[in-house]
Amino acid sequence: MTFSNRPSDAAPGGMRGATRMRDPSEAAHDQTRRRLMNVAFVAILLATLAQLHWGDPHGCTRLGALLLIAAGVPLGLTVKIFELRFKMAVAERRAVLRELPARRKIELMLYGLLASIAFAQQPYAIIWPLWGVWLYDFTTYYHDRPARIRHLYAVTKTMDELRQFPAPWAWTLPALAWEIFRMTTAR
Repeated sequence: MTFSNRPSDAAPGGMRGATRMRDPSEAAHDQTRRRLMNVAFVAILLATLAQLHWGDPHGCTRLGALLLIAAGVPLGLTVKIFELRFKMAVAERRAVLRELPARRKIELMLYGLLASIAFAQQPYAIIWPLWGVWLYDFTTYYHDRPARIRHLYAVTKTMDELRQFPAPWAWTLPALAWEIFRMTTAR
């Protein structure tokens, strides 16, 4: 039998881990964020149902819709960038965004150009990229939510996502290729 040198009254209730203080501004921001995500979901769902009910005059197929959803996923980064407005001062946010590598800025601009072309090809199907934005935002938000992210950690997480998002411009290529194929075979 081994005996412990630990006193019998040490941590009588157990250690229970470290707790952090509740920050009212973070809690309010989190609650507002979840409400806006729910409102966006309902709005996108209603618009999708309306579009499916009245039909798409330009014949957006299911494959085309899925490709547009995929093309909209990197656009979800804009939600994260917009959210930085509520977590940082203007000068800090500008400084942090200036620190992005030049190559990444070019990739994001190229994505913006290609996404604009892909979305303009099917203007009546603009609802599908919004699903991609919402799905990316929802997934990343709830992936990190159990950690109860503080504002500072959320900022660094957002910057990591901006730096590490895999080739944002490539997400639009299947939608563009499908639209080119559809246009050439329709004539």
